[in-house]
Amino acid sequence: MKPMHASFRFGRRQFLQGIGAASLVSLAGPAFGALGANGRIRIGMIGCGGRADALRDQFSREPDVEIVAMADPEQKHLDAQAAKVPGVAKYQDYRKLLERNDIDAVIISSPNYWHALQTIHACQAGKDVYVEKPVTSSLDQSGPMLEAATRYQRIVQAGTQNRSDTGLIEAFGRIQEGEFGKIQAIRGLCYRNRTSIGKRDTPLKPSESLDYQLWLGPCQDRPILRPKLHYDWHWDYNTGNGDIGNQAPHEFDLIRWVLGDPQFTGGVESIGQRFGWDDAGNTPNLQTVWFDWAGVPVVFEVNDMMMKPDLNASPAYRGVRVGVVVTCEGGEFRGGRGGGYVVGEDGKTKIAKFPGDAGGGHARNFLDAVKSRDAKSLKGQLANAINACEVIHLGNLSHRSGSPVPRKQLIEEVPESIAEVIERQEKQLAFWGIDTNKVPYHHGPVATLDADGKVGGGAAIEELAKPQYREGFEIPKEI
Repeated sequence: MKPMHASFRFGRRQFLQGIGAASLVSLAGPAFGALGANGRIRIGMIGCGGRADALRDQFSREPDVEIVAMADPEQKHLDAQAAKVPGVAKYQDYRKLLERNDIDAVIISSPNYWHALQTIHACQAGKDVYVEKPVTSSLDQSGPMLEAATRYQRIVQAGTQNRSDTGLIEAFGRIQEGEFGKIQAIRGLCYRNRTSIGKRDTPLKPSESLDYQLWLGPCQDRPILRPKLHYDWHWDYNTGNGDIGNQAPHEFDLIRWVLGDPQFTGGVESIGQRFGWDDAGNTPNLQTVWFDWAGVPVVFEVNDMMMKPDLNASPAYRGVRVGVVVTCEGGEFRGGRGGGYVVGEDGKTKIAKFPGDAGGGHARNFLDAVKSRDAKSLKGQLANAINACEVIHLGNLSHRSGSPVPRKQLIEEVPESIAEVIERQEKQLAFWGIDTNKVPYHHGPVATLDADGKVGGGAAIEELAKPQYREGFEIPKEI
């Protein structure tokens, strides 16, 4: 396996232009070693937190799977997960797991900031990869991940399980065939009723059961002022991407999918704020981004606040809390994981229903591709997941380089569709006693990505887009 250090060589578009996007999914060659007895696929799990429970269950149900090893820098998580698989080997350092010759594939469910580097290392070690979303945590990781998967001829499945949802496959196919007319607009939604993560007066001291430096990996070693180390790293830009990079990668992938998987080039604009929570988080709990994708106007809303401080419920948009609303000339699809339905032009009458299975076959799809070496058969293509994440990263670059804008000025600056979002959110914020004249939204400049993979939008955006990795944990220069 190549060393961990050095920085990346190719940008995503440079790499795609070099090999051709069509060939990217057809280069998977034979596995480095033969599969186990009776065609069993031997799996190592990297990351043993909450998400690992569901993934362990899904893969363990498959008759041709054997989970042989697990790795996590948190010994408590590792021990708890390993107790559910008798005889499994345990490692705090995932690199030790990758050194094993009896592992065919790995499941990566570590924190976001580890996904790219661990995927690259796994490909270099000759392992196929199932990697959770978001597949990247910053724009510079796109090219190296794609190059690693292709050069080492690995099967890499993104954990975008909606792609395997039977209801969505049928619904999006019929939309793309034009049954409901041309797509006119899309609304993406991530409405989650989260709460404040709190704030400490003194920095948190990691537990003795944790290899903190290995847990932190590529991220900067900064004081942690939240009470809870695990999971709440999502709400700190040093380690996380906010909910637009946590839940929303699934919905951004749906948007790209229903449009026919076009590459994104262009600009993304953001407004947002962390309203009402005086805590250690710095990602917005209300964030709205907007952009055009393949000529279709898209608005995406993140809303992590409860309807009221004492009402544990989320708002909704046209009956959808987490999912997409696809407005077509002759109907509107509303749904997400588990399927959806289409309403007619009156906005009420259901003219088509698409019950789904929440992507229950996604793990099986990966395993079948591992056996066949047919990367084209993967539902969760790495390239698709990467491009969806690029739009998310642009939205965060816009937000992070923005500044507070007085309400009157903000309403004049944004399109009508965004002014409507603000008005709805202000009604919700009023229950929290928040006046946006006094606590204003932040409005960011347009963050852009061109066909050559160059980030633009001003000095602040371009500086934020530069890689910031700790020494020894950089994305490899030589893949």
